[in-house]
Amino acid sequence: MSDTIFKKIGSGAPVDMTSEEYLPVIKELHRADTALFHLNHTEPRSEKWRELWQDLFQGKYPEGTSIMTPVQIDFPLQMEFKGNCFINHHFTAMSIGGITIEDGVQIGPNVTVATDNHDFDNRMIMRCKPVTIKKNAWIGASVTIMPGVTIGENAVIGGGAVVTKDIPDNAIAAGVPAKVIRMVEK
Repeated sequence: MSDTIFKKIGSGAPVDMTSEEYLPVIKELHRADTALFHLNHTEPRSEKWRELWQDLFQGKYPEGTSIMTPVQIDFPLQMEFKGNCFINHHFTAMSIGGITIEDGVQIGPNVTVATDNHDFDNRMIMRCKPVTIKKNAWIGASVTIMPGVTIGENAVIGGGAVVTKDIPDNAIAAGVPAKVIRMVEK
């Protein structure tokens, strides 16, 4: 896999998806898609299931991380896990721009994290921004987190929210678009 194109994408630089430099991206997308097919059709917690997680993350499945299947992670090598976390079923990670999930994060079912977007004038031009979910954040069911967002430490995101802007540490946010509704009481 070519790290150069993924570094360019992660920097937010525009990338033409029809260009030759984009070919390693397509190759990695197909590799991950095939690995996910097998993973999502294997008995959970079996030895084969554990092997397929390692295959998806190319031997770098994060220790202490628990992800329930089915799952859709289009670019698993663009994800970084910093400690233990739990991710419930039907998690969708559009992770080409980079996703960082810190220690103690809990993610509910049907959550989508998107790091990519397209140019309004030319939809074949991709523009990405990384997403960070900080330590001990709790993401409720059916939340959507948009490109470039940071969810603060100990933050709570209410079910069904669409997060379009950063959420500060210790905040409870909900709604569409998500707004801080109060702070976590100690």
